[in-house]
Amino acid sequence: MTVKKTPKLDIYGLTDEGLVRDHNEDYISWNPESGLVILADGMGGHNAGEVASELAVKSVTEALEEVLSPDVIDACEMDFKEVVHDAVIFANDEINLHAKTHPECTGMGTTIVMTLFHNDKVILASVGDSRIYRFRKGELKQVTTDHSLVQEMIDNGYMSEEEAINSTNRNLITRALGIAEEVDVDVTEHSIEKKDIYLLCSDGLSDMITDDKIFSILVKSRQDLERATKDLVELAKEHGGHDNVSVILVACK
Repeated sequence: MTVKKTPKLDIYGLTDEGLVRDHNEDYISWNPESGLVILADGMGGHNAGEVASELAVKSVTEALEEVLSPDVIDACEMDFKEVVHDAVIFANDEINLHAKTHPECTGMGTTIVMTLFHNDKVILASVGDSRIYRFRKGELKQVTTDHSLVQEMIDNGYMSEEEAINSTNRNLITRALGIAEEVDVDVTEHSIEKKDIYLLCSDGLSDMITDDKIFSILVKSRQDLERATKDLVELAKEHGGHDNVSVILVACK
């Protein structure tokens, strides 16, 4: 029999328009009781990006709430990685369907990163260039891979990490929800440890400040994650705030 127990989590999140955009196409959501945390960064004309990001988050949440209900879990063996993967696929289908029935939303899409904490594990899922980092025992590590043209060039040896920072192609992504009938979803499972901190963020943070600056803020404010979320967003804005910026911090207690 499958048993799902959510570990004790402290979660804080913040989203901001930034200093250039006149509306916010990011959408964030979290539930400490279910261990579900989601961040999406939308794109598309006529404000369709915010439609895509909200639809992605709500579709994933709806799918998982149905499948992870106590009655369903008790009745069958649950593969949590498969469940998360299928929920993201469902969101892709919903965004495509909405675009087909709402011509003003044609071409909209969104990135997504999410976590599902269960027992002593966490499932991570990602599509696009929003990121998840893990802060553990004084080390900050990016635990998702950017689905971007720049990352592909780095992986294939055509560009260095230093060159990537200043590349004009930083925002060209190779995967997103809603831009095709099918989508590849990265889904991984990791063991969690007490005092782990997971950071979910849109590229409005990671494009504006370096990993070293993110690390410094987490070291300084690891006991006050609400303060840390505000400091991260404000620092991104101080460094230009060229995009919407969203941050969610999750601490394993």
